[in-house]
This record gives sequence, C-alpha cells and structure tokens, in this order.
Amino acid sequence: MHKLASNRSVRALRLGALCLLLLSSTLTASIGLILSAFYMDFPDRARLGLYGLICSFCIFLLYKFFAHSAYCPLCRGPVLRGSRAQRNRDVGRSFWSYRLRIARDILLTNTFNCSYCGERTHCVVKPRPQEGASPKKP
Repeated sequence: MHKLASNRSVRALRLGALCLLLLSSTLTASIGLILSAFYMDFPDRARLGLYGLICSFCIFLLYKFFAHSAYCPLCRGPVLRGSRAQRNRDVGRSFWSYRLRIARDILLTNTFNCSYCGERTHCVVKPRPQEGASPKKP
C-alpha cells in the first residue's frame, strides 16, 4: 500500500473529497428545492434554492482549488479531477462517478484506489529517514 509524501497532499485529498461530497449534496438539494417550489408555487422555497445554488458555486470553487493539488503518489494522475487518460478496468463507480467513489473512500476509510493505475493508497504521510541516523547494513 502506497503512502503520500507530505501533509499538504493529505490535506488536499481530504478537503477536496469533503468539498466534492458537499457540492454534490448541496447541488442536488438546491435543484430539488427549486423544482418543488415551481411545482407547488412557493416563492420562498425558490429563493432558498437560489441561495443553495450560490452556495454550491462557492463550494465548487473550493473544490477546484483543493482538487488541483490532489495526485496519486504512484502514477501522478489527478485523483479528484478528470483526465483524458484511460481508466483502470477494475475500478468501480458510485452514482456513475469515479470521483464520488474516491471521495467516499478517502473520508470513510482513509484509503483510496487510484482510478488510473488501480493501486491502493493510504492517506497518511510516508515516514522519512532521520538525518542523524546511519543507514542499516545487512
């Protein structure tokens, strides 16, 4: 199992995954609220749905910021954003999305399978050798 190189990478993966899940739930709820407000003729609900869309746009900007620096440590593929590269055939989807599955795995299990190389990565920082210690000899 691979590990990440820095705390910045771990933070970017976790915050990007959280923003992606918040974005998908906020956007779904806002669109549902607007549609129900138009169907039942409630202008207050439509205004709340519009505020939800504005909030979704702000979360989208945060998601783009964090997802830009989230990469797989092995293949350097973008984990939380799209790429035109071929996806691994063994990787599954959640709600027709590879990114939602990766975001769910990062937040719930603290590991994820890269959708490009298929390797499992643990979202912790790789331990570094100490500078003063001598290397082990067999």
